[in-house]
Amino acid sequence: MRVGIIGGGFGLNVQAPIINLHPNMELIAISTMNRHYIPKNLLEMKSKPRHYRNWVEMLNDETLELLFVSSLPIYHFEMVKEAIKRGIEVVCEKPFTMNRHESKELLGLSERFKSKVMIDFEWRYLPIRQKMKKLIRDGLVGDLLHVEYHISSSQYQQLHSTKRGWMGDKQKFGGMLGALGTHMIDCLRWLTQDEVLSLNGLSHTHVPKTLGEIRDADDAFFIHGKLDSGTTFSLQLITGIHHGVGASLKIFGRKGTLHLVNDQQLYLGKANQELKEVPFGQLESVPTSLSDEAKAYYLAFHPFLHKVHQYIQDDNLDDDLPTIEDGHKNQLILDEILGT
Repeated sequence: MRVGIIGGGFGLNVQAPIINLHPNMELIAISTMNRHYIPKNLLEMKSKPRHYRNWVEMLNDETLELLFVSSLPIYHFEMVKEAIKRGIEVVCEKPFTMNRHESKELLGLSERFKSKVMIDFEWRYLPIRQKMKKLIRDGLVGDLLHVEYHISSSQYQQLHSTKRGWMGDKQKFGGMLGALGTHMIDCLRWLTQDEVLSLNGLSHTHVPKTLGEIRDADDAFFIHGKLDSGTTFSLQLITGIHHGVGASLKIFGRKGTLHLVNDQQLYLGKANQELKEVPFGQLESVPTSLSDEAKAYYLAFHPFLHKVHQYIQDDNLDDDLPTIEDGHKNQLILDEILGT
């Protein structure tokens, strides 16, 4: 499968080296902005990818079967739209688009052109999250009462000492709601297999300026609501603090509770019993050739790639593979939180 990437950050540093390890995918071209250069490990490939500074030229010159759109969110709409019209299947980063109008138009186009568009919510395939979903599906905690997903990260000093660039610009969909909130919302929908009925959301910037940089994109958000089934939920993230405790995902049910800590430990407690760690089998080994950044994504992104290939090659859609419909529904929730 002939693959191209648009994007010089996550696309180059994480996606490209892991795609390069897939036996049925060949990374033949990458398009980046002028400031990006292809890393040495990719240049040492047997057939090194061609490097473009203009993504349209790449689409014109190359015969691609799959395109990863990993650029800034403000460009997703036009890039995905062009790929759909050219008959190229797409994996798009999140946030999928800038608003529900863009995502709705792309959804309609994908249906019209019978195009396969997937959203890079790769954390669905992290083995410990797959285990958590199975325990829920098997009824170990019973009907769901409440979902609590809270993240706190001690980035106060970093926010004051480092410029954020586009990530601090709300008009470019910078901020943590787009970066991590999208994943948290997707996790809520995916684990519960339910849709948001109502919500109250607040995004906030605790560190709005430093080093002469003015920021209006959020570094914290707080979302509370209810799903169609009546299950309530609370999602929150805060970064502008000195002491964070990491990520905590709790599923409260009528028969018991699940607690996932930092995507490392999973605990299960039946009614009237204490929480106990769920035994976990041997994980796939992470290739030592990858950078530390790519290693952190490998266990989720590698199986995600297999399901993407399976869907495109054999028209076999895995139940967990996030599609353009998930991207659009995620966008509807984001717009509701932002009041747009």
